[in-house]
Amino acid sequence: MISEEFRTAFKDRFGAALTADAAYRVGAKVGVPGSNILPLEPGQRIAGPARTVEANNDLVAILVALHRAEAGSVLVIGNAVGGVAGLTGDIIATEARRNGLEAIVVDGHVRDTQEIRRIGQPVYCRGRVPVGPLKLVPSEKGIGVPGATVGFGDSIVSDGQWIVGDDDGLLVLEESDLKAIMEEAKRSLRKEANLISQIKSGASLGDAFGIEEFFERRRSDPEADFNAHIASRGKAI
Repeated sequence: MISEEFRTAFKDRFGAALTADAAYRVGAKVGVPGSNILPLEPGQRIAGPARTVEANNDLVAILVALHRAEAGSVLVIGNAVGGVAGLTGDIIATEARRNGLEAIVVDGHVRDTQEIRRIGQPVYCRGRVPVGPLKLVPSEKGIGVPGATVGFGDSIVSDGQWIVGDDDGLLVLEESDLKAIMEEAKRSLRKEANLISQIKSGASLGDAFGIEEFFERRRSDPEADFNAHIASRGKAI
């Protein structure tokens, strides 16, 4: 399956930055949750279909979504209400690990940080707090909705969209775009590897990009496209 081929390629070779560049080049729809939803443990790449829950600080809804999520999926926890609580902890991470979930991503906070790291379950979040949702007052809680389309940082996530991420953060992609993104990422990877090899061999990055030529052109044409310029030289960035 293309989705599994993409997952393997992303985790082994691509990463989020290269994938983002490739997605924009092929005109794919790209969601960027933002710079403040990051992994608890650096060095982990994740890729999988979203299984969503609008948590509303409702632990029961989170547990239902966790129970329904299949191996290889990414549990996406949105949270539309106020009240700061750790929406994932060591017990949820242990169950996710047992069931083979790819990751848990939270538009909010988590707790039991040391234990989650020990368990080895990839988790992305905004921050950490020791208080769980059951301890919040009623005005800070609602009824959660498993499977709902959720606001997630600066993006919107629906069940079945793909979540990919690494130390740079997360992206939201359409499954139908994965093949085109993967093929473009492979081409970009080859170009970048060739460029890095040239630089390591002593070539100037400015010369490789023809940067002075483009700089002069832009003086007379402020709309000049740098991406098109470097593509014409067989380069990518």
